[in-house]
Amino acid sequence: MLNKDEFVHFLANTGALRFGDFITKSGRKTPYFINTGEFRTGQSLSTLASFYADAFVEHFKNKAENLFGPAYKGIPLCAATAMKLSDAHNINLSFTYNRKEAKDHGEGGTLVGYTYKEKTNVVIIEDVITAGTSVNETMETLKCIPNVNVVGLLISVDRRERLENGLSAMQIVSEKYNIETHSIININDIIEFLTKEENRKKINAPEDILERVYNYRNEWGVA
Repeated sequence: MLNKDEFVHFLANTGALRFGDFITKSGRKTPYFINTGEFRTGQSLSTLASFYADAFVEHFKNKAENLFGPAYKGIPLCAATAMKLSDAHNINLSFTYNRKEAKDHGEGGTLVGYTYKEKTNVVIIEDVITAGTSVNETMETLKCIPNVNVVGLLISVDRRERLENGLSAMQIVSEKYNIETHSIININDIIEFLTKEENRKKINAPEDILERVYNYRNEWGVA
C-alpha cells in the first residue's frame, strides 16, 4: 500500500525535495524544489522504484503490458520499476526506452528493449513534468510506432501548478492525449506531511515552511 508520508520523507532525506528559496523555470519564486537527479545510489533507486511500482499497481494494474522510459531520466526509472513489479508484485511487464539519436549499426533504430511486435498498452514512466514539453516529445515519438497504445503517465511529484490556460501540466496531458495521468504524490500530500510537527522535525524543515508552501499552493495551484 502506497504510504505518501513515507515518500515525502524519503524525498527529503535523499535531497530530492528541498525547502528554501528557489526560482522555477517559469520565473516563479517557490519555497520547495524537486530534483530527482539526487537519486544516485543503488539503494535510493531501489526505494524509488518500489514507490513507483506501488503506484503502478494502485492506478494501472491490468491496464498495461509495457513501461516506456524516455531518455534520459526515464531509462533507469522504467527498468527499475519493471524489476520491482516482478519481484514484489509478481507482475511481469516488458520495458522500453529510446535513444536520443538513432543507432546506425547493429540492431539500429531508436528503441531499446521491447520493440512492440504486437498491440501493446503502454504507461510512460517520467520523473516530474513542468510544462509537459518532454511528455509531448515522447508522445510524438510513440504515436509513430505501430502497435503502441499509450494508456497512461506516471510521475513522482505533481506540483499541480496553473499554466497559462488555468490547467496544470498533468491535466493538459490527460486531456490532450486522452490518457490517465497519476503521480506518487502531489503538492497537497507535501502540505499534509508538513502539517505534522514530528514530520517537520524529522527533515529539519524551516520553521515557517508549512505556511510558505500553503501560500504558494493557494497562489499558483489548480483548483
